[in-house]
Amino acid sequence: MAVLLGLGSGLARGVEVRLQGDRLTLRAREEPLADVLRGFAQAGVRIKLDPGVQRSITAEYADADVEKTLSQLLTPFSHVLTWKVIAGPLGAFPRLDEIQVFRPGQQELLQPLAGPGRRLAVESGAGKGPRYVKDEVLLGFRPGTQRADALRLLQKLGGTIVGSVPALGVYQIRFAPDTSVPDMVAQLAKNPLIAGAEPNYVTGVFPAFPLPAPGVLPDNSMIPAVPAGAPAVAVLDSGLSPSAALGNAVRAQLDATQPDQPLTDAVGHGTQMAMIATGAVSPLSTAEAAGTPLIAVRVFDDQGLTSNYDLMLGINYALSQGARVLNMSWGTDTSSEFLAAAVAYAQSKDAVVVAAAGNVPNQQPIYPAAYSGVLAIGALGTDGQLWDQSNSGDFVALTAPGVANFPVGYQGPPGTYVGTSIASAYVAHALALYLAKHPTATAAAAQSALLAAVTDAGAPGKDAVYGYGTLDGAALSRLLQ
Repeated sequence: MAVLLGLGSGLARGVEVRLQGDRLTLRAREEPLADVLRGFAQAGVRIKLDPGVQRSITAEYADADVEKTLSQLLTPFSHVLTWKVIAGPLGAFPRLDEIQVFRPGQQELLQPLAGPGRRLAVESGAGKGPRYVKDEVLLGFRPGTQRADALRLLQKLGGTIVGSVPALGVYQIRFAPDTSVPDMVAQLAKNPLIAGAEPNYVTGVFPAFPLPAPGVLPDNSMIPAVPAGAPAVAVLDSGLSPSAALGNAVRAQLDATQPDQPLTDAVGHGTQMAMIATGAVSPLSTAEAAGTPLIAVRVFDDQGLTSNYDLMLGINYALSQGARVLNMSWGTDTSSEFLAAAVAYAQSKDAVVVAAAGNVPNQQPIYPAAYSGVLAIGALGTDGQLWDQSNSGDFVALTAPGVANFPVGYQGPPGTYVGTSIASAYVAHALALYLAKHPTATAAAAQSALLAAVTDAGAPGKDAVYGYGTLDGAALSRLLQ
């Protein structure tokens, strides 16, 4: 039974909010309403608050009805609750999606509680361990698991389902603040209901490598024509700036970090990759080619960080929009079973996955580039030889031009940049051009055609530096003839 406590209670200071579907456990003593609502935000609920709403909350509820409880707490203010359904192999889970609190008749004054944009809360493992999202775990349940059993387990551990990728059977679980994620993963992995448990690993975009500008920047107002019905390249990156003016080349777009917000790009990396992938900008030493359609998916936040959950959402969206080529110009040295499964799922849908090999020449595998079947791309410098910061190794499939002039910057001003990111996006563009000429070709056939067309470099045959060879002008002509 829900009970409001008076100020004389022994309840400790602080806020605890736990949500399980439409049931709420809440404890607070003399806490500002905004801090109580931040407890809901920690549980995955979006909050919009009228700055003129001021009050303190002292309350204790256990397993109470969410709507009735909030109606009591928020009187005399007006409020709106928005619900959504989280789908997945265990069935439908109702989830409180948004809370709006405002003075009567003042709904137009609502502001996001945490301010605009999104920034992942990140922790690191012991020592130099991998980064992951604070208090979050990704879970997969074993086939045959009953919904009630899963809910009992999560309730016992204090976890709340805040998202899912139904196509992959993955759930995003949020735990109480300051949960030890490694300990929770270890505990879950021993449970017979759990098929897989991982931290929600975090990946960053590759560092920028600007070069001295060689001359006039490209005019992206002259975008190559995009043939009707041509296959699309999905660029999963930091978004797309409206100033890029790619016009009808953009077939679909999504901000996977904030699906209800228009697409933007606070970093610039995604916009640069989109320009290469569509043909609006060509790397130096390459000829202009036809345009290709773009599916722009923002998976990185304003810091240039992404989580595996957002990556899986982005991959699933790109496939739902008909992407034939997925470009991933980023990577991490932390392998993930969940991300590997998402890449394999994309390949099962007959999409070619292209990824940058990395901008640190340590010969260590970078993921997703090193996953099975992914085309890992190294970069050529201005001299046509391997760029001195391009990663190499047995996982590298080929190398491609990696220097380009951009009318937009990447964490800096417009100018000339170099990196395996550019080379990867260029290969993705070339594959889309091939598939436009051969619309019935499978992903495997497109990959085979690309590897057969490259110009051999380095040691004869495949080597750990250039892979099968380079995608120079002659190789592109062979691919598209």
